[in-house]
Amino acid sequence: MIVAGSDRSGATTLAGVGDRIRALVAAGEALRARPLDEILEVVAEACRRWRGPGRDRDAGEEALAAHHAVPRRSIAETLDAAFSTWTVESLRDWIAGELGDRAALDRFVPLGGVPRRAFGPRLAVFLAARGVPTTPIADLVSALCVKSPTWLKPPGGGDDLAARFARTLTDIDAALGEAMAVEGWERGSPEGEAVLAAADLVVVTGGTATLAQMQREVPPETRLILHGPRMSAAIVLREALGSGRGATIDALARDTAFAGQMGCLSPVVAYVEAASSEVAELAEPLHAACVRRWPCSPRAQTSLAERAAFAEWRATAGLEAGAGRLAWAGDVDSAWTVVARRETSPVEPPPVPRMLTLMPLEDAAGGVDLLAGRQGTIATVGLSGRAGRVVDLARSLAEAGVERICPLGRMQTPPAAWRRDGRTTLGDLVRWTDQEGIW
Repeated sequence: MIVAGSDRSGATTLAGVGDRIRALVAAGEALRARPLDEILEVVAEACRRWRGPGRDRDAGEEALAAHHAVPRRSIAETLDAAFSTWTVESLRDWIAGELGDRAALDRFVPLGGVPRRAFGPRLAVFLAARGVPTTPIADLVSALCVKSPTWLKPPGGGDDLAARFARTLTDIDAALGEAMAVEGWERGSPEGEAVLAAADLVVVTGGTATLAQMQREVPPETRLILHGPRMSAAIVLREALGSGRGATIDALARDTAFAGQMGCLSPVVAYVEAASSEVAELAEPLHAACVRRWPCSPRAQTSLAERAAFAEWRATAGLEAGAGRLAWAGDVDSAWTVVARRETSPVEPPPVPRMLTLMPLEDAAGGVDLLAGRQGTIATVGLSGRAGRVVDLARSLAEAGVERICPLGRMQTPPAAWRRDGRTTLGDLVRWTDQEGIW
């Protein structure tokens, strides 16, 4: 059951929603009876079709490039980063790593000295946010990995990648397709209330206001998982600016410009172990590299809200630039802005999209201290420098509460088993039954 995602559902009646919910639950019962490995083979095959040239991938690239107003090569990089991680082997390892034994989703297995079995939700509802196009795909994949039927509400104004991927799954296995719905509803509508009331698990990704609203709308007896705002950062050690300066700039631009900096894994600040004058010299080449990677419309042609926010930032930044406190590359005639500040401060969300701030550090330990003050909000830190120093720095960052640490240039390619928000994904979705003394 697949319906193209939209935030407008005028054609969706309350009775129609009830029919869809009953069909999803019935499909979920059939899904639960199937061997898990059989389901994983289907998911992996769908991902394989999206990894390379083919009907679905080609049409999807073209549609997403038009939606985001960027070249297909920019979309291709986004798709490759996600679909390359989801293979049969990686999905099996992901489940085993979080549940102890993937067979626990098929039958009782001994875990911790007790026979245990894991069950996915009778109906899981995911509410996606605007961001990296492949993030809602991860929601669908995770639900299927625990044998759960899913209703995915795509973000308003977003692209249709989730619906396209669901169609691919259905082409491969029609019964699996019956366990998925990709469709939106009007905020506060009876149709939306019916979907939320039918779920035994609701997963919401969004801003603070959205999470607060869903806490009010989701019935208190329903399990609710919230994924709130996250930021990421980079730390560049001084040795990375020597002969490898160009590679460091390319790696930082790759992580920053990925999917237009729409996701939480894109750094919004880079702390650089160098003098402020040397940091300022990085702004122009970084700006040019970001424009090459995600060349969308300049700020002068973006939404009224973005233009107003940038104008407000620019007015203040102009005063700071006059006082010698900052410089920047990329103005209203560009889609990107790279800011080089003379002084260092804690990481903050940028005032507008597609903005990276560079700050100098005397010593990398100062960057750890600044990030520690944002514990619970730092998704990833990308590191560039000599191996021995990076290992020591990673240990300090972990103790400071950073959720994921990786080499610069790989911030956008977490493994399938990545622990989003520092916790298990599949482990959060399932419930467990222990069977004691019954043979």
